[in-house]
Amino acid sequence: MVSVKNTPNWKLVTECEKLASSNFLEAPPAGVTIQVLVGDASTRCYYRINSPFGPVVLMHMPEPFEENNFPYLDNYELFRTAGLSLAEIYFMKPERGWVFLQDLGDHTYYELNSTWNNQARAHFFLESVNQARQIATIQPRSTLTFDTEKLLWELEYFKRNFLERFRRIELSENEAQSLATFSHRLASELASEPRFFCHRDYHSRNLMVHEDQIYIVDFQDARLGPVTYDLASLCYDSYIQHSPGLIAQLEGIFFTYHPSARVQRYEYPRMCLQRNLKALGTFGYQASQMGREFYVQFVDRTLGYIRHHFDKLPEYAEMRQILSNHLPELR
Repeated sequence: MVSVKNTPNWKLVTECEKLASSNFLEAPPAGVTIQVLVGDASTRCYYRINSPFGPVVLMHMPEPFEENNFPYLDNYELFRTAGLSLAEIYFMKPERGWVFLQDLGDHTYYELNSTWNNQARAHFFLESVNQARQIATIQPRSTLTFDTEKLLWELEYFKRNFLERFRRIELSENEAQSLATFSHRLASELASEPRFFCHRDYHSRNLMVHEDQIYIVDFQDARLGPVTYDLASLCYDSYIQHSPGLIAQLEGIFFTYHPSARVQRYEYPRMCLQRNLKALGTFGYQASQMGREFYVQFVDRTLGYIRHHFDKLPEYAEMRQILSNHLPELR
């Protein structure tokens, strides 16, 4: 059992310790109610625990973990040291895969976006660009990186889960070979760029507002990668549609600090293409393999982004042609 000593809310810590010593999920004690929360596209489960001392969120990992080999905790410490706001860890019980967290409520950018006026929307997203720059300055202990192998795996994930499983597309042998060649080229080109720390899933469902402060969630998979990785996720977010003007603002702020023409004209459009192809792989997997139809609504927007990225990458015209033979949305 692990208590986190830097929280001011010791009553909640004590309550979490008591809950962790029981089978409270099956038999909640008096005064405690449990609500299953809609999680992300992962194998983790989330519960909101309401107790007399206030609400807590339980993150239930799919299997036990070791405290000294737990990426969530490692990145938690790195992000907080960099001055970024995260849900506090109140208590952990590694042998049960339990992490008790501060309850940040339900106000993700995804939920709030439709309620914001243009000024509020620009304020929060511009601030998140600045926080992405903070993330990029972190020097991690881990050597996990987006190398060619990892980036290529994500592109294969798109082919397997979106093209084959979700859209039921069968590529010809020549098409499959050509797509593999272009996928390897894209992965290799991105892997050759300088590497910075990135969140890896920096979009509107992983950014929250709690008591007028921005919080970042779902950071456990952070690793080294191209500096524009998180910018691509934020600007071409599959879950919400930004106006061209806001995208230009976000990119303008970011590239003020990364003024290299190569980063802007070479790395960034390639990164955007790779990120959105991977997103389609996720949506295809969630819909076809997990039965989560929620993700289907974001497919058309993401295909529109990919069409836009291909417009900026004439050197990938053949890859576009292969895909548009089966995906008319890309023509």
